[in-house]
Amino acid sequence: MTSSPSPVRSRLEPDERRRQIIDAVRPLYLARAFNDVSTAELAAAAGVARGLINHYFGSKRDLFIEVMRSSIRMPESELPDLSHLPLPDRVRLTMDWILQAAETYGQTWVSVSGAANLHGDSDLQVVVDEADDHAARLTLDAIGLPDDPHLVARLRAIAPLVKSVCREWLVRETLTRAEALDLLTDTVLLFATKEKTS
Repeated sequence: MTSSPSPVRSRLEPDERRRQIIDAVRPLYLARAFNDVSTAELAAAAGVARGLINHYFGSKRDLFIEVMRSSIRMPESELPDLSHLPLPDRVRLTMDWILQAAETYGQTWVSVSGAANLHGDSDLQVVVDEADDHAARLTLDAIGLPDDPHLVARLRAIAPLVKSVCREWLVRETLTRAEALDLLTDTVLLFATKEKTS
């Protein structure tokens, strides 16, 4: 009698394995503070040996940073060509697009974005700054304004407001979607069009 062959385990490529681990442990960091989550819990959530956490990320802290980086970067989705519209309409449709992305990605993006801003650690601040810079450039491109350092700086400055408004709308439910859209549209128009002073 011949024995049946053992099931073949598929080996994931390194990048795919890293993404799988990040996706698996993200809920732990949404629910609890960094120091309250052990490496053993991270490994169990990801279904891997503890040693693989260190193999793929170097340390528990490095894994946390990668979870934050992948979670707070504003998701990109297709936006139609708005170049034929007046600037106020372009801004409003772009803010509506951002709210739609926040709604689609839901509590994960909103909650993690807020949590990341609460940590004063310099390595995490670098990740937040990268995400805010990306969002500012994405917005300028969408509304048809140049990738000018001064304009990028202005829109980076309102990134915390965008996250806060999304939390008020999606988490606390103190703002309606229409109120969130009005507030963000008015703010972006103000910051993007106000004359530069010397």
